Amino acid sequence: MIGNDLRSLWEQRLAEYQASGKSIAAWCNDHSIKVHQFYYWRKKLRFGQVDNNQPVKWVSLGFDRVSLDPDTIAVHIGQATIEVKKGFDQQLLREIMQVLQTI
Repeated sequence: MIGNDLRSLWEQRLAEYQASGKSIAAWCNDHSIKVHQFYYWRKKLRFGQVDNNQPVKWVSLGFDRVSLDPDTIAVHIGQATIEVKKGFDQQLLREIMQVLQTI
């Protein structure tokens, strides 16, 4: 497998990982893939998707440690506040942040 075939394989693998809801380590273990390979390909494919003609848009995030629960933080995006607890779903947070950035 070379070139585009290998790229397609890893694009498929990364999509399967995202849909699994598992940690990277658990997913790699289940699929007999070395974690460092996973990170290599994730970085390689993300870098390839960057459009160098588009300016980088930085988002300011505020983090509060007001809660008495040491495993909880509040993330402020504009007027919205999201309470994030230990063990949260990272993909769900990413999706919520993307939606809030468009508002």
